[in-house]
Amino acid sequence: MNEASSKFVDNIAIEKLLNEKLLRVSHRPKNLFYDDEKVFDDLCKCETDMSKVKLAEGDKNLKRFEFPSFLKTEEYIENNTVYLYYHPAKDPVCNILLLHGLYDDNMLNYGFLTRMLNELKFNVFLMELPFHFNRKPAESFFSGEYFISADLLRARNAFIQSIYDIEASRNLIGNINTLPCLLVGFSMGGCISFRYHMLRDSFKGTFLINPVTDMLLLVWDNPLLVKIKKDLEDSGVGKEQVMDVFRIIDPCENINTRFNTDNIAVVYSIYDQIVGEEKNAIFVEKIKKAGLKKILEYHAGHLNILRVPKLSNDIYEFFMSCL
Repeated sequence: MNEASSKFVDNIAIEKLLNEKLLRVSHRPKNLFYDDEKVFDDLCKCETDMSKVKLAEGDKNLKRFEFPSFLKTEEYIENNTVYLYYHPAKDPVCNILLLHGLYDDNMLNYGFLTRMLNELKFNVFLMELPFHFNRKPAESFFSGEYFISADLLRARNAFIQSIYDIEASRNLIGNINTLPCLLVGFSMGGCISFRYHMLRDSFKGTFLINPVTDMLLLVWDNPLLVKIKKDLEDSGVGKEQVMDVFRIIDPCENINTRFNTDNIAVVYSIYDQIVGEEKNAIFVEKIKKAGLKKILEYHAGHLNILRVPKLSNDIYEFFMSCL
């Protein structure tokens, strides 16, 4: 797609999400008490209990693993199970753990990329993020509604739960086969993958596709989240409080800490209207200063990047560079 059509697709998606979903719900912060001291201390200690893993088969022999999340709440029981879809390749050379984007409600969005990766001999494991798809609580209006909202601690904990769910999924995949594994994240999934990489770096490599670049300002600046900003302001919560709550989870706030820059790659779209072209430019400058060298620029929008044929080839080339 060219610049005009790429921006058009993104803007239509923003309008649709706002009018059909985001503007129709309202949330409030329940409390703002949190403790950051040990929030990720147990990450490296987690082990998936294989006796609790269930394997379900759906249409066209689609396999789905189901297993308990390391982090659970009594309030949202549907969210306590992790769902991992398995798309096997013939004679595979590598596994990919793929994380989807915020508010995603259609697995077909990843169908083209998955098929292309399968053809390149990658097994693809697609993990559902907390509060999305099957993990959406019954009282939630749409997929992902509870992941980011004015209930800041719920949003913060959903991000932290995602980090632990990556670890659980990595453990499970390692029990299926001994192939090397890449972590690939799109949009919010890219943001979460980047934070995980800084904390653990336990994959052969991490590949980010149009990652959300600034969690601290996400609810304050992003055109999608204007209702969340209003909910916060109506509750008397300001930008500084939001930044304090999200600081521990924001990759950009932790980008100056020591982490491996040799096995991470970033793809960003120059026509991106959802993350924003200006935000992408700032992010790219930050990661360059941090030492990242594998940074690829695509002439695409935020959403249509998933259908760019060269994306799967770039992931393959990145994998080969990590060997």
